[in-house]
Amino acid sequence: MSEYHEIKTEYRDKDELIAALNEVGYKVVEDHEIAQSLYGYHGDRRKDTANIIVRRQYVGSAANDLGFIKKADGTYGAIVSVYDQGKHNKTWFDGLKKVYSEKVGRKTAEGLGFQYLGEAVVNGKKQIQYGRVVAGGR
Repeated sequence: MSEYHEIKTEYRDKDELIAALNEVGYKVVEDHEIAQSLYGYHGDRRKDTANIIVRRQYVGSAANDLGFIKKADGTYGAIVSVYDQGKHNKTWFDGLKKVYSEKVGRKTAEGLGFQYLGEAVVNGKKQIQYGRVVAGGR
């Protein structure tokens, strides 16, 4: 039986975390106000709980559930089994963080009145471009 461990994260925006999980390939993600039990690869109910859950059948064969638990400080800690840390490792979490950060940045910029213009590569680095929305003009 593979034990679960919590990985500290900076995810705060539940909707953008779910959207980021969708974008990295997890199309079925559960969202629970009250944390629900996670299950191991044998279908055994674990003591660990999470608010955002990707069930094991969507993670991969012989996988355990992947979860994110809402913490008192408003962040979502990742709950990952030792076995699944082979797949959900630093590289995977770095990719998720990148997608999440871009989504939160876009949401924040649009909330401040900026419009997403697209992406460009400048000096070998990806830039996300925004412009100020001007009423009645360009």
